[in-house]
Amino acid sequence: MAAAVIFGYIALRPSAAPKKPKPIHYKITALGDSLTEGVGDLENQGYVGAAAEMLKKEKNVKSVSVSDLGHRGDTSADLLKKLKQPKYRKAIKASNTIFLTIGGNDIVHVFRQNFLDLHAGDFNKEQTIFSTKLKQVLKEIRQLNPDASVYYFGLYNPFEDYLGEANEDFVPILAKWNANSKQISENYQPISFIPTSDLFRNKSKQLLSKDHFHPNREGYNKMAKRLIEDIVKKQTKK
Repeated sequence: MAAAVIFGYIALRPSAAPKKPKPIHYKITALGDSLTEGVGDLENQGYVGAAAEMLKKEKNVKSVSVSDLGHRGDTSADLLKKLKQPKYRKAIKASNTIFLTIGGNDIVHVFRQNFLDLHAGDFNKEQTIFSTKLKQVLKEIRQLNPDASVYYFGLYNPFEDYLGEANEDFVPILAKWNANSKQISENYQPISFIPTSDLFRNKSKQLLSKDHFHPNREGYNKMAKRLIEDIVKKQTKK
C-alpha cells in the first residue's frame, strides 16, 4: 500500500500492481556454414539445436521456432549469394533473432592454396576480401530486417594439433581476424560478437569431433551456453 498525506491525515491507497514480464517468443533464423548446420553433431543439430533447447527452459520464454539455413562448406561469398534467394530473405524478414557463423572456410581456403608455403601476408590478403564480404552480408541482413538481434560467432583454432611450432604464428593471425570481424560487426546493431577461440584453446581432443575440425556435442554445447548467456543478458536489460 502507498500512503498519501491529505489535510494532516494519512490516506492509504493501493500500490500499482507489479507489471508482469511480457512472454518472449523467439523466431530464430540460423545462417552460415557447417557450424550452423551442426556438422559433427547432426543428431542434435549442433549449437543451434542446443541453444533452442536451452532457450525453451528460460523464464518467460513461451515459444522457440528455428529455421536453420546453415550449409557445409559455405564461405562468405557463398552466403552472400544465398541471401538473394527468396527462402533466405523470407526467413530473415520473419525472424527476431539471427545466429551467424561464417569465415572458417575463408581461412581454410588460405591453407589449401598455400599449404606448402604459408605466409602471414596470405591471411592478410584473404582477410581484406573477407572483410568486404562480411560488411555486405551484414548490410544485406540489416536491410531485410533492421531490428532482429544478430549473434555472430567468432572463429576458433582447430589446427593446434597439426601446425606444430607454426601454431605460434597462426594464433595472432586468428586473433587479428576475430578482432577485425568484431569491429566490423559493431556497425550493424543490434548485434553481439560471440567469441569462441578461448573455449577450444588447448582442448581440441575433448571438444572436436572425429574429423578434428568441427565441434563434437560437448563443443557445440559450450558454444550454445555462451550464446544463451549473451541472449539472456540482453533480454534482462530490456
